[in-house]
Amino acid sequence: MKKLFVTIILVILMVTSVGCSQKEETTSAAEKEIKIGVSPYPAWYVWYIAEEEGLFEKYGLNVDLTFFPVYSDSLQAFNTGKIDMLNIAAADTIAPFNKDVAFKIVLINDNSNGADGLVAKNKFKTIESLKGQKVVTEFGTIEHYFLLKALEGVGLTEDDIEFTNMTVNDSGAAMVAGAVDAACVWEPSLSMALESGENHLLFSSADTPGLIPDLLVASDDLIEKNNKEVEELVNVWFDALEFYNSNPDKAAEDMAKYAEVSVDEMKIMMSGSKLFSIDENIKAMTVESDGYSYLPNTIVDTAKFLESIDLVESVPKEPVTMIDTSFIKTISENREGFDAPNTMSFLKD
Repeated sequence: MKKLFVTIILVILMVTSVGCSQKEETTSAAEKEIKIGVSPYPAWYVWYIAEEEGLFEKYGLNVDLTFFPVYSDSLQAFNTGKIDMLNIAAADTIAPFNKDVAFKIVLINDNSNGADGLVAKNKFKTIESLKGQKVVTEFGTIEHYFLLKALEGVGLTEDDIEFTNMTVNDSGAAMVAGAVDAACVWEPSLSMALESGENHLLFSSADTPGLIPDLLVASDDLIEKNNKEVEELVNVWFDALEFYNSNPDKAAEDMAKYAEVSVDEMKIMMSGSKLFSIDENIKAMTVESDGYSYLPNTIVDTAKFLESIDLVESVPKEPVTMIDTSFIKTISENREGFDAPNTMSFLKD
């Protein structure tokens, strides 16, 4: 009888222990701090609308918007598992994918539509005139790719210019200081460089629609362990865009606070981004077509170009495996009729 009593007690303790363990795991998943990498690109400041307007709290999310002044530092942090999600240019997903970094594309933030540009001193009237001149941007980033595409369009290569590796932020400052002949930069460095009457725009992403999609990626580990939270974060993004639609001035104020620019400057910076609606996300991810309107095509074309200049070793054979459409498709069922903001609306005030 004594042995039976002891056995029953042990069974009860084991069941209680398992129950507590499962509860702790559930609590851990719900309370996990999710680190999202953000760099100084205009459209990505939309996340700060979410922070300022309490949208993370709406879903009970514990989010750390980890800011990286130098974009390439954010790539390193994500690729080494230091952050869970990252706002990233499509071109910069290829190298980590080839190296088996486990992640998925879960959202298209926007297409650059003038937010990236090649700026030169006024005496250089054409891209061809940059031959032999000092041109700066950050090696291996989307701006490097954009510069090479600009040169390719007029029959030049990197060998035809004096290419100098410099962070995007420093490249803009160098243009303002008149220290270099030309630079490939994104906003806000682009606007800063153009404020000087000594510089002008030679080429912009508005000349190459769809060439530069900006994405949100999540680690496979986060998707596996915190699937619901990933879905809610995509929902938060569209909540922020809805706020952007209905309260454009306050939205610009929220973003400008973190971008450390004026509200008017923020509005101008945002005019260079085409923010994607839910339907535009689904179409770009799933509807096969020629050109850059289909995201896998953009990834392949970008990879081929990067491979040709030895920035990546190979072209992904199945780029669709980089994309997880489950979140955006689920959300689309509950947010019918939602449209992305017209970024140009800021300029009509």
